[in-house]
Amino acid sequence: MKLLTAPLATTVPFALLASTAAAQSVFINDNFEADTSADYIIVDDGSADGTQTFAYDYVAAGIPLAPNSVAGDTGGLKLTANDTAGASDAWTLFHTTPIDADFYVLSVDVWMNFASGSGTTEFAEVGVGGDSVTYNSVFLPIEGSGAFIAFTGDGGSSSDFRWFRAVPNTPAGETDNTTLPNSHPSYLGHGSNGSGSFFQSLFPAPPSTVAGSPGNIWTTVRIEVDNLNGQISFYFDDVLTFQGDFANDFNGFASLSVADVFSSVSTANNFTLYDNFRVEVPTSTIGTNYCTANANSTGGFGMMSATGSPFVADNLVTVAASGLPANSFGFFLTGLNPGFTANPGGSQGNLCLSGAIGRYVGTGQIKNSGSSGMFELAIDLTQVPTPTGFVSVAANETWNFQSWYRDAVGGVAVSNFSDGVSIDFQ
Repeated sequence: MKLLTAPLATTVPFALLASTAAAQSVFINDNFEADTSADYIIVDDGSADGTQTFAYDYVAAGIPLAPNSVAGDTGGLKLTANDTAGASDAWTLFHTTPIDADFYVLSVDVWMNFASGSGTTEFAEVGVGGDSVTYNSVFLPIEGSGAFIAFTGDGGSSSDFRWFRAVPNTPAGETDNTTLPNSHPSYLGHGSNGSGSFFQSLFPAPPSTVAGSPGNIWTTVRIEVDNLNGQISFYFDDVLTFQGDFANDFNGFASLSVADVFSSVSTANNFTLYDNFRVEVPTSTIGTNYCTANANSTGGFGMMSATGSPFVADNLVTVAASGLPANSFGFFLTGLNPGFTANPGGSQGNLCLSGAIGRYVGTGQIKNSGSSGMFELAIDLTQVPTPTGFVSVAANETWNFQSWYRDAVGGVAVSNFSDGVSIDFQ
């Protein structure tokens, strides 16, 4: 059972949704308090001139606690590159847990350390959909799989913020791939240079050492991957930064990287810290049950539920019916008006809608309860069925949902209804 099948809002912070979550399906949750190196595949560019220190006590080194850590948690993942050889150097650490979900969220706290007044030529990179074989590097050379966002801490590049999209994930008709040009629409007009007004506002100095880049401060990177709609969103500290389309999917391996793209040798002060690395499929229960269902052939009642977000902009709602007879087919009904009609058309159940009632009976929308006695449907809020066609849900509207399903009494086929669930959209 997929827990989530549509995108989060670009305007509603993930933390708001997570704070009301009834459950989380967690793929990765590493706070680096212990040596978790066995959980990672470490890939380099062929010049193994860096280090990976797990459970590094960064608090003892004078770095403040990461924003998503709790008191007493002092460990992180410390990565260095190009320590002695004087050559470009790239390291990518793929978590060994593969991700397979319609929608998921990656988040990680990042600290890019450097001595004030010195450039680093180093990029932190956070990736999704990787192949666990190809290292990530934003340029010199451009390498990678899936997608990743790369950024500097010192503002020392003309392209301080870039994102990568692998060739197999380039939508049909697009010619731009790998490291996308900063004129690409996915950059949302923000460009890629930390000197731009968007990044200057996002990372002012102080607290950042260099305005426009997250140097010597913590920033939380979040990547939201919507594999159903082919959209990826990148956030810094809950601020949408880039958002682009992709083909196929970004399932695969999540990654953390560091890349020094030039030959100047790094100093001991130049390193990247990661903490609180997490990948999850978030859910939250929404809506209010109403109306009375009649008992079905199981002796129980068909019950509606809904998960996702009540924000229309999120387009994130999954409705489900449970407590049904096994291997029974059915579908969902919807409408703006609640109601109550007992035994309509000879049904064993009660219709909890009135007025214009839409039916989810399109391709793939007629369901079977299987052995579990339940079925679910991810609904598109821009394509809600009505008797006269499809409409879009608007903020401040209340929509009601109910399921109709096949039942049997004494071996004779009948129908029944679940109760209803009412969702107040915002």
